[in-house]
Amino acid sequence: MFKKPLAKLAADPQKSWGRFKYGLGFFVIGAALVLLGSKSLVWLQVPGLIALAIGCIFALYGYIGILAYRMKSAFTLTNADRDKDKQNTHQD
Repeated sequence: MFKKPLAKLAADPQKSWGRFKYGLGFFVIGAALVLLGSKSLVWLQVPGLIALAIGCIFALYGYIGILAYRMKSAFTLTNADRDKDKQNTHQD
């Protein structure tokens, strides 16, 4: 069920890293607006909260892509590794 969307996310780790950085930037801007709004200009808190939400969504989407890529590469053995594993089990 989730295999195809995760494979699509794992296909391009550079794009996922870019999404994560973009989301993190939005999050930082939103946090700055909320903090600035709490000290002086109260009306800045609403755009700050919106930027926080957008930043969280983009960063989460990028992080899931990075995680999917790492999981895919961690659980995929190359042919050389498989041959090495077969040789080690026959020698034992």
